[in-house]
Amino acid sequence: MIKPYFKSKDKKFYLLQGDTFDLLPKINHKFDMVFADPPYFLSNNGLTIQNGKIVSVNKGKWDKSKGFDYVNKFNRKWLKLIRERMKDDATIWISGTTHNIFSIGQILNELDYKILNIITWQKTNPPPNFSRRYFTHSTEQIIWARKHKSVPHYYNYDLMKQLNGNKQMKDVWTLPAIAKWEKSCKKHPTQKPLSILTRIVLASTKPNAWILDPFTGSSTTGIAANLANRRFLGIDKEKEFLEISKCRKIEIENEKNAENYRNKIHGFNNKKEFGNYIKAEPKPKKKIALGFCRKKDISNLTKTNKFYFHAIENNNLVQDFPLEIFDAEYLYTYQGGRGKIFFLTGHFGKIKNIKQVHKSKIKGKEKSKTEFYWEVVLNNNFKFDNRIIKELKINKLFNNNDINKKFIKKYLPAIVEKNKIIQLLLLNTL
Repeated sequence: MIKPYFKSKDKKFYLLQGDTFDLLPKINHKFDMVFADPPYFLSNNGLTIQNGKIVSVNKGKWDKSKGFDYVNKFNRKWLKLIRERMKDDATIWISGTTHNIFSIGQILNELDYKILNIITWQKTNPPPNFSRRYFTHSTEQIIWARKHKSVPHYYNYDLMKQLNGNKQMKDVWTLPAIAKWEKSCKKHPTQKPLSILTRIVLASTKPNAWILDPFTGSSTTGIAANLANRRFLGIDKEKEFLEISKCRKIEIENEKNAENYRNKIHGFNNKKEFGNYIKAEPKPKKKIALGFCRKKDISNLTKTNKFYFHAIENNNLVQDFPLEIFDAEYLYTYQGGRGKIFFLTGHFGKIKNIKQVHKSKIKGKEKSKTEFYWEVVLNNNFKFDNRIIKELKINKLFNNNDINKKFIKKYLPAIVEKNKIIQLLLLNTL
């Protein structure tokens, strides 16, 4: 079972500890966007200047190169795994320098991604070149690519134009490196500034989107995501870095701190622009969870406020990081399948809480083959209304939502937009 290293109270910030190569295959969720800052493989015992002092360029064992073939193999492996965790219209951003960016660009093409842009981040305060034998290294590259060549991606063109003096934003971004206030919980050796990640998040995602960072470090990606009302899952091996991530999230759980951070982030026309834009963004559409109920259990539904889903399993690995079910406002039960029509049973209730529980703690399920269940707790016992007994036309109800079509056919929690249920029922019972 995947146990989160940290799960925030608002269920918008999750951290997993471990090797991203081991954890990614165990994750069933599909993400709207990925940001990856993989090892640059530049730790070669060289020297550089930082804050006016001569320091080593070494970042850690994870950043040491073992040769060109190793770098290519490493990048091919994680990019292939990530692709399988992206929604069809998702995009990925990958940060790098000359040490790794050419390898990544080549492999993206090999794996059939479509490269959209190569952003050049021009630092306003780069360190001088120590050897005096090269031009000052003042830039990093960020490749932006989408999963499929033929599936359109989301791009917030209007906002990017607004932030660039009402002119099309170019692929060269002049933004400072991390500021002192971004290091309040200590600093990761390759920490990215919030100004970069905030622009990336706003440019390529909609409100409430799920964002993945497979090499999360101090989770600047997650902080930017949460400040912009998006959700986040980060993976890292090092407990030290996960503790920094956790501390940074706890800081912005205080809304005054969060607003203060938004006001300080560079790249906006004024201090209030980021916060005002977030407040004006359209709110996510409300969702309904559909839960399969056996015929023999129907008579007892109005006597309880609890309902259990089989947790999603993959080779007996149970996922306990957030899924789309956490977006649901109401739960409606249905029956059918196995050659029969699907239909709503007329039972429904408003969701109070959802958590995962072991079978040993559920009466009547102690001997179940399924180890874990989602326990959905309602505000009150299930209500029943015979006007809600309606046929569910799966293709019409879910349109192009193939994931939820598969879920309902497997009798797993399926999620549908609230408006579609209203249209189906032609009632104001919700």
